[in-house]
Parts: sequence; C-alpha cells; structure tokens
Amino acid sequence: MTYHDIDIPLPAFIAIDWTGMTLALIPIVLRFWLRRRQLQPQPFTRNLSDALVVLSWLSGMVLICINTWKNSLRYHYRNHPASELYYSVPRSQSAHLLYVSWISLFFIYISLWSAKFALLAFYASLLRLQGRWARTMLWSATAFSALTFALHIALLTRWCSPMSANWDTRPGKLCSAVHDINSVTISTVANISTDLVILALPLFALASLRRERAGSVLGGRISGRMGKAELSGLAFVLLMAGLSVSAALARFVTLELVQSVPKANITHTIDVWALVEIVASLLAVCLPSLRAF
Repeated sequence: MTYHDIDIPLPAFIAIDWTGMTLALIPIVLRFWLRRRQLQPQPFTRNLSDALVVLSWLSGMVLICINTWKNSLRYHYRNHPASELYYSVPRSQSAHLLYVSWISLFFIYISLWSAKFALLAFYASLLRLQGRWARTMLWSATAFSALTFALHIALLTRWCSPMSANWDTRPGKLCSAVHDINSVTISTVANISTDLVILALPLFALASLRRERAGSVLGGRISGRMGKAELSGLAFVLLMAGLSVSAALARFVTLELVQSVPKANITHTIDVWALVEIVASLLAVCLPSLRAF
C-alpha cells in the first residue's frame, strides 16, 4: 500500500493552520478572562501554568508562520516543470527550505511540551494538599516529561551526522529524524508515554477526592460518587488525551506506509497532524471543563 500526501490546494493548508491556531486561542482568552474575575491571589503554579500556555501557543504560531512561508513559496513555483523542483521548489532554494523546516520542528516540540508542563503546573496547585505520595507522583511525572523533551531535542540534533545532513540536498546525503522510522518510533513511544503519565495525575486526584468525600460524610448513607462536573471534566481530559495520542500515532503510521517509497513527500500530512496535536493539547489545558478538577 502506497501512501500519498494530502492533496488539497496549498492555500487550503495555510487556512487550516491559521484556523487551528485561532481555535486554540479562543479557550486561552477565556482562561485569562476567568482568571481576571478571581479576586484572590493565584498560587505560583497557576501563574506558571498560564505562562506555559502562552509559550505553547506562541511556539505554535511560529510553526504555522514558517509553514505559511513554505507553502507560499511552493505555491509560487506550482507551474514550474516538476523535473526542476525538489520539495516543490527550485533546487537552488531547496536546501534553505529544508533548513527552515528543520528549525520549525523544534517549535513543534516546544509547543507540545509547554502544554504538557502547563498541565503539570496546573495539577501541582491541586495536588499540593493531598500528601507526600501525590507530590512524589507529580515530581516524577515532571522529571519524566523533562527527559522525554530532552530526548526529542537530542533526536533532532544528534540523529543525523553531521547536523547539516538535515538540509543536504546532494544525492544520498539527505537525512531527517522525522522521516526515519526508527527515530519516529522512539519519538512516538516517548510522546505517548508522557501523555499517559500526565493523564494518570488527574485520575489519581479524582480517586483521592472520592475517598476524601466518602470519609468526610458524617452519618447517613456514605457516598463516594463523583459529581457531574467531575465526570464531565474527566471525560474531556480523556477525549483530548485520546486525540493527542491519535495524532501521534497517525504520524507514525504515515511514516511506516512510505518507507519503501523513494523521496516520499509527506510534509503536509505531518504538518496537519502536528497541528492537531498542538491544538488538542492547548484545548485540554485551557477549556473550562478542566476547572472541575
């Protein structure tokens, strides 16, 4: 089975990018609006979470600005003979395009991991009163997330040697960590593992809250059921985590399908799924449903 890149007009990709990041901006604005309505001072961890959300969105914006430049350049040369083009631009410009594309990969991971750390900072404000075990879990999840982020940076900078091989257009010289199935496998496992570790924290918080409620009821029938707000918040976290994991898996499957195809051009597919994962992460951090926790 041969996979072909998403085949829609280049201006449509530009529109998809900007629509996605605009969608992600809406809950961010709502988040800060709700924050301003709260009169009491916010803990440092909440403020840190806000700052990381902004960093995540800004990094995503840098990514789509680069994508807009790349797609505009490709659109400019759309009528040139295919034999004169490499990655949809003249060969004289292809190395620069690949170099800028390589730079943009860092902003994908900065955006994704900023959102992950924003969730961790948010959970820190909730778990700080739940005992030593909860704090240990939080610090362990934070350390694991930091390690997986460092792993992704190492993959981008160390997988290809020399580093300039990432944009070397000479025959047989081009190398890319995001197009190598072995590197992508490592990245996918680390990414999904990080999401699952972070997802375990709100599940732990809900379980602890349920036990506390059951133990604090004096007299009458003791009930440890979760309320509607808690259940809706949990369902949304699971949904967003599932979407983020699905996007990571989709990128992996795409790479697997094109392993036997010479010079497969799947940059649009990878960009779209990266955008989906970034937007899903920001929604999971910002939407008011999470305030149920």
